[in-house]
Parts: sequence; C-alpha cells; structure tokens
Amino acid sequence: MTTPSDAVFGFVPVPVGVIRGRRPVVTASVEPVARGVEVRYPTRLNAMALDPSKIVGTEDRGGNGEAPGSGYTAGELFFVCDLFRTVRVEVLDTTDKVTVTSDCARPVLARHAAEITRSLLGVRHGLRVHTEGVDLPPHVGLGSSSATLAAVCAAVNELYGRPVDARQLVRFLVDNHGEEIDGESGLLMPVQCIGGSAAAGMMRGAVQVVAGQAMPLLSAELPADYNVVLAMPPDPTAWDAAQSLQEESRHFADFRSTGERYAPEIAYRLLHQAWPALLDGQVREFGHLIFDYRFRMGSIQNCSFSHPRLLEYADAVEPVFLDGSADVLGLSSVGPLFFALTRDEFAVAEGFRKAGLDTFTARPWSEGHTLVRSW
Repeated sequence: MTTPSDAVFGFVPVPVGVIRGRRPVVTASVEPVARGVEVRYPTRLNAMALDPSKIVGTEDRGGNGEAPGSGYTAGELFFVCDLFRTVRVEVLDTTDKVTVTSDCARPVLARHAAEITRSLLGVRHGLRVHTEGVDLPPHVGLGSSSATLAAVCAAVNELYGRPVDARQLVRFLVDNHGEEIDGESGLLMPVQCIGGSAAAGMMRGAVQVVAGQAMPLLSAELPADYNVVLAMPPDPTAWDAAQSLQEESRHFADFRSTGERYAPEIAYRLLHQAWPALLDGQVREFGHLIFDYRFRMGSIQNCSFSHPRLLEYADAVEPVFLDGSADVLGLSSVGPLFFALTRDEFAVAEGFRKAGLDTFTARPWSEGHTLVRSW
C-alpha cells in the first residue's frame, strides 16, 4: 500500500482530488450551461525541452510534492496531432459526488481532474465522467496522463460556460499533475510536468512553445500538406509512475548537464532561426534543431531508460531525417515513441519499419480542444 511518505527522488504521493499550487481566480458564481458535454482533446508530441537542466526532482521545489509558481521552468517545444481523447461529463441530480463510468479509461486520473476542477469552480453538483483514449499504453511519450487530466478539466470548464481562462487552466493543470500508482486509487505520483499536453488542447496551433512556469508563449500552424508518422517499439516497457520516475531519476544529472551546456544555443536557434523559418513556411530548420538536440546533444542517451533498445532504434532511424524523407525527426518526451513530420509518409513509414518499429499515422492539429456536442 502506497502512502504519502513513500517518496521517489523527493516526489511525494498526493491525494486524489486535492488542489495543489495556486488557484486561478473565479470571481463569480457559476452554474451549468448544459446537462452534459462531450469534448475531444488532441495529443502533443514533445519534441524537446528548452532547458533540460530544469527537468529535476522536487529537491528544487521544497520536497513536499507541491509546485510553487507553476512548477518547472524547462519550457517545451511540441507539435499537436489528431490523436484524440474523448470526454463526456454530465450533471447528476442523484448525488453530490464525482463518479466515473465502468468503462472509463484512466478512471483515477478522470476522477482527480473532475474533483479539482469542480473545487476550483466552487460547485458541488454531482458529475459523471467518461473518458476514451488512444489505444496505446501509458509511458510511451504521448503525454496520455496529462492529456487525460486536461481533457476532463476542459470538459468540466465547458459544462460551466468556460469561466476560467485557458492559459490559467494550463498552469493549474501543471501544478496538479499526477500519474497513477499501480494498485492505488486514492493517491497519485506528482511527476514532472512542463505543460505541453495541457496547452495542446487549451491553445490553438499545431506547433507551440510553452515557456518556463507553464506559460503558453508561441503558436503557429504547419503547412497543410504535412503528415505525422509515429513509430514505437513492439514491446514497450510496462510500468507505473513510481517505477518510471525511479528509472528517470538516475538520469537527472545527465539532464542537468545537457541543459547547462546547450540551453543558450537552443534558445538562440529557436527564436532567431527555426521560428522565423517556420513562419515563412519552412519546416526543415525546425528539423535541424530538433535532430541536433535529440541525436547530437545527448537527449536520446539521457532518455535511454525508457526502452532497453532505444539507442539501437535511434541509430536505425537517423536516415529518415538525413536522407530528406522527413523534415522533422524526434523522440516524443522521453520515448520510446519516435515521430516524424513529412510530405512523404510512405517513405518515412518504410524507414521506421526497417528499423523494427511499429508505425501509424496522424495529421497535425491546430484547433485545440473541440466541443463535440452538449445536451
């Protein structure tokens, strides 16, 4: 049985439904604008941290699992694609509790998100929550935990007429991020969260930058003829948040070293080269920055804990970028999922398959989360 005293590298398990960090101000009383809503929430592909030295444990945050001032200052560059989570939230008259459906995906996260958003809004209506996600395991690099929390939070906010600003919700979600602990329904592990999964659906833009303190800063669209090809090992590692964090913590010194060495170069190239080129419709300059970060600055080595063959796969997929098939090639978050942006999805998919990876495709997405229906 996990207890709040079971810390991993300074991260202390926290109770489900308890708000941590700062609360956005809700100045007026709110009421539901519908009996129920259905929301679709997109997925982020975390291309790179702007300063990986800031991806550290809570010894830099007071050691109590809370996130003062919206937590981590690493910043993040990410892409958004149309792998959606669907959330339905409806008001219940028969109870004042939050319940989840029997077939709800990630039920502990769904309940946590609904509880903290309901508390933030100052309402006590009973709510029933249902979530459906992408049919992929957690901890492959798609930010599924953060996206589930953000999607439920967005749906509850929609149910009450959007009383909280999107940027404030991003920072609120970063402060209150957590992931499931196997066999534990009452506690979450408050692992690092930079804000990309929340911003992917709260803000518009297929390419986004979240600055330190989880502040959405830049956004843009991609040229319409680009596709996303995703690839992952056929045998991803199955572990819960505590196990994943334990493995990652062994590499925190490497994350610091990479950030201390390369963060100024990353910031310069992003603001003075890659982003201006993107606004002119040129994507490959982004690709060079991301490729160098992942394959030349030590990022993939730092993330090698995510799969025992990650370095082998990385060597095998390099030609997908170097031969020009893809304009962007990267690892998403700490992996082990790779992704590419390309105008030639067939060539890229073939390159990934030759490397021994399972592939699937998606499209860039610029619309943020969408209200599918209300009733």
